[in-house]
Amino acid sequence: MRVFHLLVLLLTILLWEEEVSCGQSYYYFNPYYQTYRKKYMARMRGYRPRRFKNYQRDPGTTSKGPNMCRVKEVFGTGQRFYEGKVPQRRVCDRPTFIRYQCCPGYNRVKGEKGCPAVLPLKNLKKTTLQLLQQKFPDLLTNTELEGNLLYQGAFTVFVPVDTAFKNLTYDDRQRLHPWTYHAPSLLHYHVVTGRYNYTTFKKQEEIPTLYYAEKKLRINKYPSGVSTVNCARIMVPNQMASNGIVHVIDRLIRPLDFKGSIADVILRDPRLTRFSQMLYKANLMDTLQNVKHFTLFIPEDKAFRRLSSGLNLKIKNDRKVAEAIAKYHIVKDTYCAASTVVSAQLISMEGGFLAFICKFNGNYVNDAKLVEEDIVASNGVVHVINKVLLPNTVKDMVQVAHELDLTRLTELIHRSGLADWVQSRPEYTLFAPNDAAFEALSPIYKEALQEQPGLVEQMIKYHSLEGRMKTDSMVGEQTLRTGIDARLKVGVYHNGITIDSAHIVDSDKESSNGLIHVIDKVLIPPELNLLDLIKSDPELEVFANSIEKAGLEDLFRQTPNKQLTVIAPTTDAFYRMPTYMREDYMKDKEKLKRLIARHLIDRVVVSSGLDMSTTYSLMSRQQEAVDLKLEPSGTLWINKYAKVQARDHLALNGVIFKTDRVLHCLCKEIT
Repeated sequence: MRVFHLLVLLLTILLWEEEVSCGQSYYYFNPYYQTYRKKYMARMRGYRPRRFKNYQRDPGTTSKGPNMCRVKEVFGTGQRFYEGKVPQRRVCDRPTFIRYQCCPGYNRVKGEKGCPAVLPLKNLKKTTLQLLQQKFPDLLTNTELEGNLLYQGAFTVFVPVDTAFKNLTYDDRQRLHPWTYHAPSLLHYHVVTGRYNYTTFKKQEEIPTLYYAEKKLRINKYPSGVSTVNCARIMVPNQMASNGIVHVIDRLIRPLDFKGSIADVILRDPRLTRFSQMLYKANLMDTLQNVKHFTLFIPEDKAFRRLSSGLNLKIKNDRKVAEAIAKYHIVKDTYCAASTVVSAQLISMEGGFLAFICKFNGNYVNDAKLVEEDIVASNGVVHVINKVLLPNTVKDMVQVAHELDLTRLTELIHRSGLADWVQSRPEYTLFAPNDAAFEALSPIYKEALQEQPGLVEQMIKYHSLEGRMKTDSMVGEQTLRTGIDARLKVGVYHNGITIDSAHIVDSDKESSNGLIHVIDKVLIPPELNLLDLIKSDPELEVFANSIEKAGLEDLFRQTPNKQLTVIAPTTDAFYRMPTYMREDYMKDKEKLKRLIARHLIDRVVVSSGLDMSTTYSLMSRQQEAVDLKLEPSGTLWINKYAKVQARDHLALNGVIFKTDRVLHCLCKEIT
């Protein structure tokens, strides 16, 4: 039978090839063939394996039945996340699998889909036992709290999983077993009065517990979908009981002030003495003693020993450096280790960004690994890390450029012997080309940069300004003074900010001695003004002669403070005009002036500022429209009929676009 199917499949392929090659064949229109073909192809579809995206596996059918809940399980860890709580398909760099189970309060009925049976609600202790958590109910035996959870309410109970009661410290065991019937135990700290639903939790919410009626626990909700209580992740939420709600958490929790404030945690830990000294130098210890809420990523003392001796000396002697580094390790709000399931961007007190990342082998902040997590304090949480995090404000330009993956630029700086000069220059702004920009250079210019250190120095000077200039200070049609005579031209467009003809692709990167903006082109300093650039091009001979006849040479020779965009028709473009029209313009000086003004725009326009397939409308000096449109093919058109043959030729005082048509001009006198 299988051989027969293979023969039929081969015949189908041969007939299909005949259909393709001949267009319309006898077999294609044969109704018997069409009927068999449809049946066969339908049958073959049954052999196709099902595909699932991103490791998702759905063991059920399309219709799961009523009251079925999706549970996301992380491969290799046993971690589970309930429907809607964590939308990410990968958790900590691991694939996830989808499983289905009865939603809380429902059960299966033999022979029926889903979970149609409604379970009666039981008290909090029995509900905990139904969740297969045995240790917590066992510890309740013969205590006052047991009676409360059986017969009183309503309460919300945060029940640790059974594995949380392994390897307890002596102090924890003492706190879990009250010395009298009425004495509160650590279990009381897991119970709060009232019903607190998972969906109604608030960020940084502090709720009083039954533990001495004043000890609070801290709830945190995160954008990742995770919620924690004192940094313990809520694993199974919203298990309804007759007298309250049960949430299963992944660890035993202790009072927030168990270890005191963040300052107390730091001062009592012998591994953190170097960081505590830095906090005192930066006058931050009082803040960490009294103010809520903070997250600290604190390097161990041995992490400081891996820093250079020069930087360690700066930290010791320079209060500003110590303050910048200390603040870079401090984040406002509480971020527990469970808060991220992929990655999160945090803003430090220093103002720089931190990447909080969950990987398959642990949690990281930037490239520093968390060696101890979730040391809970009364005003936040502390994580101990294995590296000192350095903000850009204490790194020099070369270090920051290296971290921004500007490999070609840093190689040129080092090869040319300019590293000390770049690192030691006082406050300046650098427009740094990325690696792709260097790759796009002509081979001749690349070779010249490799062999001529003076050319590299000139290039860096043209890419830099005195002082720190953020993008917030840049405005359109602005010119910026560089380290050489030529000025940079700023353009602001819908698609971003341009410097000359380059886009700023990454901006405002601070360093100890300046600011870096990453651009997508290497800027070549112009050497000629517009008039000299036009005269040097043999294809623009007629246009150059026209400028001279019209007496407009000074306009094209003017200072860089006045910038122009010139739409320069080639000689061929002039000879495409009717002879009488061309001669008419050449004989009438005033009319020729208006024709040239028709091709001038009183600002710099570069093609990189134009969006694809959109029309960019401007007004010429002759007050007639100039419409630029960039096609997806890369062709630039002006007024739909003039094709740009060469674009973005920069001069000291403007930019030139060469076109194959002279723009139509009404050439009316402008009053």
